[in-house]
Amino acid sequence: MLPKDFGILLPNVTYLNFSMNSFEGNILSSIGKMKDIVYMDFSNNNFSGKLPKQMATDWNNLLYLMLSNNFLSGNVPKFYNLEQMKVLYLDNNNFSGTIEDVLGNNTRLTMLSISNNSISGTIPSSIGMFRDMRGLLLGENLLEGEIPSEIFNMPYLEIMDLSQNKLTGSIPKLNNLPSLKFLYLGNNNLSGSIPFNLSRNSRLRLLDLRDNKFSGKCPNWMGNLSELRVLLLGGNNFEGDIPTQLCLLKNITIMDLSRNMFNASIPSCFQNLSFGQYDYDDNYGPIFEIEMQISAIRNPSGSLFYGSTRLDLPFSAASPHDDLHLEVEFRTKNNDYFYKGKVLENMTGLDLSCNTLTGIIPSQIGDLQQIRALNLSHNYLSGYIPITFSNLTQIESLDLSYNNLSGKIPYELTEMKFLSIFNVSYNNLSGTPPSTGQFQDFDDENYRGNPSLCGPLLNRKCEAPSPSSQPNDNSEEKETEVDMISFYWSFIGSYITILVAFITVLCINARWRMAWFYYISKLMRTCFPNFPLYW
Repeated sequence: MLPKDFGILLPNVTYLNFSMNSFEGNILSSIGKMKDIVYMDFSNNNFSGKLPKQMATDWNNLLYLMLSNNFLSGNVPKFYNLEQMKVLYLDNNNFSGTIEDVLGNNTRLTMLSISNNSISGTIPSSIGMFRDMRGLLLGENLLEGEIPSEIFNMPYLEIMDLSQNKLTGSIPKLNNLPSLKFLYLGNNNLSGSIPFNLSRNSRLRLLDLRDNKFSGKCPNWMGNLSELRVLLLGGNNFEGDIPTQLCLLKNITIMDLSRNMFNASIPSCFQNLSFGQYDYDDNYGPIFEIEMQISAIRNPSGSLFYGSTRLDLPFSAASPHDDLHLEVEFRTKNNDYFYKGKVLENMTGLDLSCNTLTGIIPSQIGDLQQIRALNLSHNYLSGYIPITFSNLTQIESLDLSYNNLSGKIPYELTEMKFLSIFNVSYNNLSGTPPSTGQFQDFDDENYRGNPSLCGPLLNRKCEAPSPSSQPNDNSEEKETEVDMISFYWSFIGSYITILVAFITVLCINARWRMAWFYYISKLMRTCFPNFPLYW
């Protein structure tokens, strides 16, 4: 615990960083005596209770306040006197109240993170006055109502997280967000279509609209988002074809179109998608990270210090000297995983599950050589498993279950050296599955619902012809051959015998011989009257 008279003992402190420790108990009111404080970081501790009102009433110079990842509760004090505040991290606590209580008069805020609290009410239209905002993180709260159009009047905003709330209505027109890179609107009750204005945000890298009530067709203009890396549209009511314009997303690494009503076939042009085939350049910097650099700050004593903070999504704050990274949720290996940092930079996946897709699986999907997760389950796909899947040498999870696939499981799939999850349950597959490489670790759980599959891995014997039946068939064929040969020889012998006997009788008996020639000549005159019999 902090000493009771902590603020009285250090009244002239301007920079205070107690982050990443195990302090507990309340933050005492004496801290209000530190009237010159400019930077305070108490994040990642075990502080609890309410914040003292003195923090809002007695401080006039505070620029940075970081209280993330504690157990603080109650209403957030109204920071009406802190008109110069730049950064406010309150995420991952138990704060309540409204956004208006949090905002106060701090129109110079560049970073506001109150994610994962119990903030309720609506998003006020006055939020549009915060035109210097670069990061607005309001996710995982109890916010309701519609998104005010004024929220999109922040020309420097790079990250907006409104996910996991109770927001309703449609997305307003994004008129003035030229800097937007990451947009999180997932897990709300938003409806309607995706506004066309979003196509103008050419810098957008991540778009998360999962688990809402969006409907209609997936817009063709999404192919214009040339910088898009992550597209999450799962859990909506999109229908119709998967637009081929999505094949223009050359930088895409993760795409989730699952749990919609897409029909028709899988576009073969998906082979044009990168899914990690570009080279990651460390010199260029991480793709899913933003550094928020603040210029030098002069405190009341005249000395200088520099402040900066890096932004983590979904946005638990830490020390400004830490590397904080974007976090993305994606379902693979039968579970929902959160990816961030270098793992996210290297993660690639395509999820088309739980739609009504038909037709065959395009063999061109096998050209996505760097993909790590592919889920085509719960559709109406037919035909064979493409042999080209053997080219997916980096794949770790492949789910083709609940379709109408037929034929054998290609032995060439044993080239998938990193495959740990493989599911082809409830199809019409036949034959014996591969049993070498990664496939030797799979069992009946991976193949259930395919009655024509057999083999030792499934504890199901294959029904093969018995050894005794095959020779019998061959002997019957040989016996048939012998009978036909005997028939031919006996027929020829009988014909020759009858002919010789007839000629012998004619030679011996002259009367029969004359009668025979008489009838022959009569028959010849009848059939051929002009044929000369004598000359």
